Amino acid sequence: MRSGILLFLLIIYTQSFAQEHFEMKQIIENHDLADPWEILYGPDNWLWITQRTSKTIVRIDPQTGNRDYLVGIASAYQASTQDGLLGMTLHPDLGKGLDNDYVYVSHSYFDEMRKQKLVRYTYTLNGADGSLGDPVDLLTDLPASNDHNSGRLKFGSDDKLYYTIGDQGKNQFDNVCLEIMAQALPTQQEVDNQDWHTYQGKVLRLNTDGSIPDDNPIIDGVASHVYSYGHRNPQGLVFAADGTLFSAEHGPKSDDELNRIVAGKNYGWPHVAGYQDDQAYAYCNWSSADNCGGFDDYSCPISAEITEESEWSHDDFMPPIKTFYTVEDDYDFIDQSCDVKFICWPTVAPSSIDIYENTEGVPGWGRSVLIVSLKLGRVFRQPIDEQGNAVGEAMEYWDTQNRYRDMAVHPNGQEFYVITDNRGQTSGPSSSNTDDLENPGTILHFKYREFALTTDETPVDTQMMQIHPNPAYDKANITFSSTINGLSKEIKILSLQGKTLYHQEDIFAKYESPCLKPGVYLVQLEVGGVVQTERLVVR
Repeated sequence: MRSGILLFLLIIYTQSFAQEHFEMKQIIENHDLADPWEILYGPDNWLWITQRTSKTIVRIDPQTGNRDYLVGIASAYQASTQDGLLGMTLHPDLGKGLDNDYVYVSHSYFDEMRKQKLVRYTYTLNGADGSLGDPVDLLTDLPASNDHNSGRLKFGSDDKLYYTIGDQGKNQFDNVCLEIMAQALPTQQEVDNQDWHTYQGKVLRLNTDGSIPDDNPIIDGVASHVYSYGHRNPQGLVFAADGTLFSAEHGPKSDDELNRIVAGKNYGWPHVAGYQDDQAYAYCNWSSADNCGGFDDYSCPISAEITEESEWSHDDFMPPIKTFYTVEDDYDFIDQSCDVKFICWPTVAPSSIDIYENTEGVPGWGRSVLIVSLKLGRVFRQPIDEQGNAVGEAMEYWDTQNRYRDMAVHPNGQEFYVITDNRGQTSGPSSSNTDDLENPGTILHFKYREFALTTDETPVDTQMMQIHPNPAYDKANITFSSTINGLSKEIKILSLQGKTLYHQEDIFAKYESPCLKPGVYLVQLEVGGVVQTERLVVR
């Protein structure tokens, strides 16, 4: 079923954190999507989208905004902000006439309790109208919760399905007295009985019929669907062209993670958040406390078990390749100027990731992981080397007053599509805590455009400043490249959440920062429309 939607709101958007320039347009109207969760760029050149709360899947023509309704899933159960219709992936042969026109989806359902399942649908196209039918349950009775279901689903080049399930939000909020099971592994008897309750905090790998692959890792003596474990809330999952699997994972109050997923590896949660460095995190097991209850993000009950990261060890522990962000052990998480405390924590809330490997797309980008941020309303581009390691600092793009949920990359490598939440808190470019979203429940299209930045016909040096010392102790000196001598400079020092802490214009000589308390900051220099951003650590 198709409907015409007016294509509107063309905005020329010059990105404030990097030198590349993009054009932004909004493809459909605000709230035309009902809490979208997944967006895919299909082989038909349409955008395929799951909607978590309406429990429907649609295709949208990115050129016109026309909508094609594919299916509604009445059996999907939605009662919280992280359940309902979630992940989706397309069979690589879809539309090729090879009888593999399959679409795989995940959703929660209710059968005496909340659960998850993976389902295969068959896609048919009648003229311009598509539909999904003939549902086949692949894997049912998976654990589900009102929190941290994760729900990312990918089709691997090995013809296997990969699926993320979070830790169910245990040990916090309404689930504070439930013990985290991210380290728990299934027994052989549980596998034989198809008891999947230990699949919490895991990345699963399964055959396309839902069965356990013969070459899945044997962990603790048992082969199951479990591919990796020790995860908190891995809402991002993507394959590189060489088969490397990356995941993005929400941290607690710091240490969001970018991980390279390897078969059989243990990613540490809840014993480790980020690196195993005893910095700003220790595992407080609230479920062990006497009279458990009354969760507090900033304290641990006296009677509860609490362990430092270094007190735990595991032969198969795999650290992240990057964190967003690791801070010192004495970091003050309670920002009195912040109305909504989690917005000001040193995290980005990575709701999804994508891979970028197009050599003819945006100049200078190279191989990168693109990380979508909920609470900051922007996308981070983290360069990745051929071995799958993070290289240098992440760059920031497309900051708007929104919550970004997922993104898709056009095959040309120069166009990007981002779906936005319908509601929720963000800081966005204003650095304020607000639920007044600019583009809720819609699709934003960012397109690279050639734009030569020059000053007096001479290209500006992209390495315009150097910070020293870095790390610093209370103050840092900033010196400038000789190519921008005589030009007026503007300096901002920002928090990791993008909040401007210090701002000075009309600088011509070197700049000494004000006294800064220990923490991690962003130093932003703007000269003639060109912006360079560097990270500053103060000890």
